[in-house]
Amino acid sequence: MLSTGNNIDELLGLSGWKIEKYELDENSSTVYLYLSPEIGYTYECLHCRTGVLFCHDHSAPRKIRDLSLWGYSCFLVFSRGRIYCPECKRVVMEHLDWVEPYQRQTTRYEKYVAGLCDYMPVMDVAEIEGTGKNLVYRMDKKWLEWRNEMYKRNDPVRHLGIDEIAVKKNHKYATVFYDLDRSRVIGLVKGRKQRDVSSFFRRWGKENCRNVEAVCTDLWSAFHNSINIYLKQAQLVFDKFHIFKYLSDALEDVRRTEQNILNEEDKKLLKGCRWLILKRKLTRYKDKQKLREIMALNENIMKAILLKEAFYQFYEASNAEEAMLILKEWTDQCTESGLAPFKKLARRLNRWKSGILAFFETRISNGISEGINNKIKVIKRRSYGFHDERYFFLKILNATGMFPNMQEIAHPRNS
Repeated sequence: MLSTGNNIDELLGLSGWKIEKYELDENSSTVYLYLSPEIGYTYECLHCRTGVLFCHDHSAPRKIRDLSLWGYSCFLVFSRGRIYCPECKRVVMEHLDWVEPYQRQTTRYEKYVAGLCDYMPVMDVAEIEGTGKNLVYRMDKKWLEWRNEMYKRNDPVRHLGIDEIAVKKNHKYATVFYDLDRSRVIGLVKGRKQRDVSSFFRRWGKENCRNVEAVCTDLWSAFHNSINIYLKQAQLVFDKFHIFKYLSDALEDVRRTEQNILNEEDKKLLKGCRWLILKRKLTRYKDKQKLREIMALNENIMKAILLKEAFYQFYEASNAEEAMLILKEWTDQCTESGLAPFKKLARRLNRWKSGILAFFETRISNGISEGINNKIKVIKRRSYGFHDERYFFLKILNATGMFPNMQEIAHPRNS
């Protein structure tokens, strides 16, 4: 055991405390710092923060984890004071800024570990720090909850996006809400039913709902019903990427139907050409040649491909009036084509044409959701899935910029 000087006490950074001695365990690469209060130290009540000069007694020595020291795992050993509080009229434990009651690690060590979890999986952090994965998970979740409560960004949202993501197998979904202007997730709820979406708007508040000028979503009626109740002033816009998906689905239905009735020799030509038919632009000569052969082989597939190509003119229109004329002409062509999937698509687009045409007034889409959804998939894959959905949602909000960086925040008890 060796004595230490004032310089080391300054490096410790715990106001009112000094290092009496330390022990170094070379076998486990661990250093133990023994602490004691400085002369003139003022004790504070744990409950009311009333200051007193004298200590009633001390608890048994505690050993808690702190930030690593020069490559050694560091533990602080100290006795917590018990004081008589004149306000509370009883003996209580003293308040310490740097460690919470009943915790076995300092607040700054918790912040450090939670910061690592922003960039690494919990398992890797636990292995690096030589601690249990459950402890790392609890620290990370606790700090994420604090950041959500105290530092969550609440900027006015003008353009709101709503989409769904799969969180588990067997059609288990969550609804994601995006700030389209800032490319940020602002909230998630479990499920995609009307009551699930409505629960988000109720928690979000009337003021935030009034700020929304336009909402971009797909054709899922549960979203529309909730929007009509809570965002009455907002313009409903149907996402163009979902419209193109419905177009691709209709084209694929035609291809499958026609492929099933062809003879074996003609089926070989269609085999493996799904991407070729769905792709918008072909650059290679052999791809173009094969597409011409497919169109020459089957009239219905040719009609479907021509309808697909004609639809691209719709979103190239300069205004809503021009787009409405193109849409009417295109849906008429679908009806005349005799192709059941395209006739069904034409009826669907006519039914929702007001929301589809609203795109030309707002020019918003859920295109950013694809990039954010890829981030979400990376989070799931990196952590090998999540058993705690609340923790999963907090990780998504953090990864998409809803919370500030860990270096920018303080512990809520010290802020």
